[in-house]
Amino acid sequence: MSHQALSELHVIPQGQTINGEYYRTKILAGSYKDAINRRTKNGSVLQRAMISKMSEIIFMQDGAPAHTAKLTQEWCKQNLPAFWQKAKWPRNSPDLNPIENLWSILKDKVEEFEQTSTVNNLVKNLEKAWSGISRDVCKIWPPVCPGE
Repeated sequence: MSHQALSELHVIPQGQTINGEYYRTKILAGSYKDAINRRTKNGSVLQRAMISKMSEIIFMQDGAPAHTAKLTQEWCKQNLPAFWQKAKWPRNSPDLNPIENLWSILKDKVEEFEQTSTVNNLVKNLEKAWSGISRDVCKIWPPVCPGE
């Protein structure tokens, strides 16, 4: 996520372990790169450009092992100009990480849908909630949605 837009939701396949390699190849080099390369200035928060200038972003992760893996840190240093290395991240600081608010909104939206009794239903409900999240994002980040 950025102050301008959101990436697509990446659902981890059932049984998949999130290790450094998966994170780097599927999420960072895949979903994330696709999202930051969008150039559309209009549309929903899921369609438009996430950033104006790569040099103006700060890419921050949490302390998950896949994020802190040495090869992941190297990938980030090589591909993200303003990357904050593990040592620079504030400790135990969910208030500084706006994604925590977004996860809360997503959880509330999923709970509005019919009972999620299977993995397939959960994935469908997550994707439906994520695609409809634009209005809720506009409530907590009004600058993201000028004129809406």
